[in-house]
Amino acid sequence: MRVPVLRQGWWGPSLTRRTLLALLAAMALVWLVLLAQQAQRHYAAMDANPGVRQLAQGLASPLRAMPDGAEARALVSGMAQTLNAMRSGTALLQGDVLLMQLQDTHGQLLHSSSAEVAAVPLAGPSGHAQMEIAGRPHWAAWESAGNWRVLVAEPRLPDARLLGFIGEDLAMSVLLAFPLVCLPLWLAVRTGLRPLERLGAQIAARSAQDLRPLQSLPRERELQGLAQSFDALLERLRAHLAREKALVHDAAHELRTPMAVIATQAHVLLQAPEGPVRDQAAEALVRALQRAAHLSEQLLTLAALEESPIPQATPLDLVALLQDCVAERSRWADDLGVELSLEGPDSWVLPLDRQLLWSALGNVLDNALRHGCGPGAGREVLVRATQEGREVVVWIADDGPGIGVDEQAQVFERFWRSPHARRSGSGLGLTIARQALGQLGGSVTLGPGLHGRGAGFTLRWPMAFG
Repeated sequence: MRVPVLRQGWWGPSLTRRTLLALLAAMALVWLVLLAQQAQRHYAAMDANPGVRQLAQGLASPLRAMPDGAEARALVSGMAQTLNAMRSGTALLQGDVLLMQLQDTHGQLLHSSSAEVAAVPLAGPSGHAQMEIAGRPHWAAWESAGNWRVLVAEPRLPDARLLGFIGEDLAMSVLLAFPLVCLPLWLAVRTGLRPLERLGAQIAARSAQDLRPLQSLPRERELQGLAQSFDALLERLRAHLAREKALVHDAAHELRTPMAVIATQAHVLLQAPEGPVRDQAAEALVRALQRAAHLSEQLLTLAALEESPIPQATPLDLVALLQDCVAERSRWADDLGVELSLEGPDSWVLPLDRQLLWSALGNVLDNALRHGCGPGAGREVLVRATQEGREVVVWIADDGPGIGVDEQAQVFERFWRSPHARRSGSGLGLTIARQALGQLGGSVTLGPGLHGRGAGFTLRWPMAFG
């Protein structure tokens, strides 16, 4: 079944829409930066050389040639009326009145364009500054000219009004630039996404059974990593399916023998009369059922481990866990005539995943008792817990016949059993142990056993995991 390619509208998740919105946000940010820059320049210019200073200097020149006070007042009054008339038609200024005053050299007020404003005290013969006049901040400048001093003061615009004016002016430029930038960017995004759409169509056209690598990798460097990651995922899926097929095949093969024994012995039980033959068939049937149950349990454990569970680390006493593991098998060891011992500290609390460790330790210990000990074989099994660097090390060793050098590379394979094995088993115990330790970031290795004989399995994992 082919998976349809989902196509969503403008309001659905879209790289194109996200890119254009990011562009819009960038243009807005540019507008804000330009607005702040223009406002800062305006305030810096007004602090250094405001326009009223130039106007005051321009009035000072003709006033020097006017010794008559009436003539000087007329000049200042006429200039104030003319400029305020011009300002009244400017929306930005909103009727703010320019103040002009004529004073003598002693600071006596001779004329003021606003009758309600008293003489403004001036510091020195000339200068410019911000000052509070009639309860409102002004940009002010004054100049001395012969017998006169002229003051020109302009109300300072509120910040909101000034920013609004500058922002409106800049917005027109930004809005004009937006489509000029947006169109090439939109074309670039649409063109750039076509290889991704082709890659998606190639994947969507595959069947669920087609796990081959992609036939045509995109040329674009940005998409090659995605395609390679997808091929790596397909490779892992192929390996996983291969393991599953092998497990099913091997499980069917391994279960065939006990099921055949069960069927045979069940037939014997039905046909045989009471007596030794019937008893032997019943005993064989029980053993076959036990073997099938054990094999089924091991298969379920292995399948659960291969699902890659996340280790659940909780503080546990490793020594107590080993004691429980040894105690559970003490009767079995006694029946075999085996001395089963544990060496380690009195207590060792670590972050542990009990289920994974119990499975690993139990299967390795079972392997030692089943194949390394018993009549005609080893008589001792030792479990030792130590620390090496930042690793926990558990050594489980026996003094039995050991494992041949030519067979040691195969002991961890699924369903592998040595042709020289003294007892039958599922062939999964050591595989389960290796898988469980692998979940903990550890390993299981095979080496010499006790007293230079037998087999010794070393289980190690980091002290802090999970």
